[in-house]
Amino acid sequence: MDAPSTLIAEPAARPPALGRPRSQSADEAILRAALDLLAHDGYQAMSMQSVANVAGVGKPTLYRRFASKADLVAAALIQITAGPEPTLPADTGGALRALLGAAAGALARPGAMVIFGSLIAERQADPALVSAFNARVFGPRRAVVINILEAGMTSGEVDATTDPALVSDLLFGAILGRAILGEDLGDDVLDRIVETVMRGVTPRRTS
Repeated sequence: MDAPSTLIAEPAARPPALGRPRSQSADEAILRAALDLLAHDGYQAMSMQSVANVAGVGKPTLYRRFASKADLVAAALIQITAGPEPTLPADTGGALRALLGAAAGALARPGAMVIFGSLIAERQADPALVSAFNARVFGPRRAVVINILEAGMTSGEVDATTDPALVSDLLFGAILGRAILGEDLGDDVLDRIVETVMRGVTPRRTS
């Protein structure tokens, strides 16, 4: 099954100044500060200056790496969703289950739901944030699911009339909805979500 080899999108940061290597410790401090402030204060209250202060770097250092607050937040969110790359089984259901488990693990990280809730509340007021989130966080992960489903359609494992984008939304929406409500996202629940979706996309036998 053809699918991208990784789920993790690299932060689209500005290139470092010529002749001066970028400090990895500064990078880590900035992203950690951004996540801490998002979880504690929310997106609206967080500022580039407050991130610079908490990270112990100058504002020019921050802007050499990130063009805007939305750009910085998108890079910080990648730290939440990053983790060990799941091994994707060859079958469609198994691959979807592995991806869903990785997504559920990201939502379970301390402070994750507070951060996502803050960002959802800003989606109307800050289109740049929505654009950055879709392009660098949600979009790449959604594309992996779509590619897996399209490969299943090609092999005949998934019905040819399936809408891969809609199925992706159903999968992610199921775990996000449960996470928002504080409901269980254990292995049994994830198994049942994938099983339910696979029943819906499996080709119908004709008599």
